[in-house]
Formats: sequence, C-alpha cells, structure tokens
Amino acid sequence: MSAVRVFLASDYGLDDEFVGVLHAVIARDAPDAVVVDLAHGIAQFDVAGGAALLARAAPHLGQGVLLAVVDPGVGTPRRAVAIEVAGQGPRYLVGPDNGLLLDAAACLGGAVHAVVLSRPEGDGATARTFDGRDLFAPAAARLARGDAIEALGTEVDVASLVALPAPVVTTRALEDGRVAITTAVRWIDRFGNVQLALSGAVLEGATTAGLVVREEDVLAPVVRAYGDLDRGTVGLLRDANDAVAIVVGEGSAAARLRVAVGDRVELVGAFGALH
Repeated sequence: MSAVRVFLASDYGLDDEFVGVLHAVIARDAPDAVVVDLAHGIAQFDVAGGAALLARAAPHLGQGVLLAVVDPGVGTPRRAVAIEVAGQGPRYLVGPDNGLLLDAAACLGGAVHAVVLSRPEGDGATARTFDGRDLFAPAAARLARGDAIEALGTEVDVASLVALPAPVVTTRALEDGRVAITTAVRWIDRFGNVQLALSGAVLEGATTAGLVVREEDVLAPVVRAYGDLDRGTVGLLRDANDAVAIVVGEGSAAARLRVAVGDRVELVGAFGALH
C-alpha cells in the first residue's frame, strides 16, 4: 500500500517556522504520510487567491488529503472544517470555513460530508492564533492514517459551508454583431500572464479581440501558444487551466497593461461560446 500524501498550501511564507511546524506535526501524528508543498506564497489574507490556487491544483494531485490555510479569521467564531469530496483526487480537504476550500471541492466532484473540527481537550488555555498547528495539521494527519472523518468533529450540512461569491461576468451585444464581455482579473502568475474569470471556450472561433483596460484599447490576436506571439505583442490564449489569459510575447502582460487582480477588463470580438 502506497503512503498517503498530504498536500499543503498556505499564506505562511517560508521566513518563519510555520510551514516546518506543519510538517513536524504531520510527521509526528502520521509518520508514514508523505507531505507535498504546493505553495506557501499565497498573498497574506487573500482567501480568494488561495481558493483559485487550490482549484487550479486540485484536479492534478491524485489521492490524499489537501490541507490549506489562509485564515484571517483565526481565533474568531469562523468554523474549522474537514470536507469529504465525491470524485477523483484528494478525498479530504481541511482548513478554515471561509470560502477557501469550496472551489477545490467542486473541482473534485463536490462536497458530500463535512465536519466542524473538535478542539483537543485542554485547549482552553491555549492561544488560538495558530490553528494550522493546533487543529488543521492534526486533523489532516488523522485522515491520512485512516481515521474516519466523523471521528474528527460534528457533522454539518455541506450546504452550510461558506462559498465565495462567483466572479461577475457581463455581456452585451454590439450593433456590428460582436459581443463585449466584461470580466475580472482572477490571477497573475510570476511571468505576468493575466488570467481572466472567463472560460477558455470563449475564444473558440475567434482570431482577434479588442481589449479595453484602464481606458486603453488593444487589438490582441488569439493564439495557441506563447511562442506564436512576437516579442512584446499582446495576445489572448486558452491557458493550462482552461481560462482566457492575456499574455505578452516574452514579457509581462500585467506590467504592459498595468493591471492587478480584481481589475475589470472588457473583451470585444466575435466569440464562439459564451460561458
């Protein structure tokens, strides 16, 4: 039987001992588990950014337990949860019930069971500022060693789990037959590629599209690969996560267009499918 993997993602960074302590707790409580670090550079307190990262990664992880911590509400009445999902990939997700986990759960077939984690006895005098160490990592370790999710706490209705609001996407028909789609920047990777909250299927059949960003109009070719663009040229493509991305040949689209996560972008073109 292969070792169970525990996948970690957080906004803890690597400057302090936080991530190392998570590893140590899991090794202590589930010594046969294999820990895989997904990312610990999620922007501090950025629950939406963390949720998007988990949704991008979750379908590619395989079996195991996904432990995620982006938790500005630590120590407050926000719930700490473990979620069981229905599909392929990690069977369990552990973390704060603040919207961080549900997009990943949806990518994995949807939540079928959830429990609010019980705090260890004698925890009443302990400062509640490090639930990653005191609550989430022990729970993930127990799941990794085969404990039933019901043994971790009190079952709750999966419909009560906190979900983040869906990105707002609007469309309007133009007199010339084209369509204008307004959406938001969902993610900017380290190369400066700008992922939009828009399915890549929108680009089917399109050859070019107009971009309106910060009142600047850019005509962007639709390409299949980064290398199809001349250096410095702005383009659109369907990225590895099946989303529309604004890219620049050997450059940063974020820097070129001066955009940040959450900014609004308008695309104008003859699009094949609106999702």
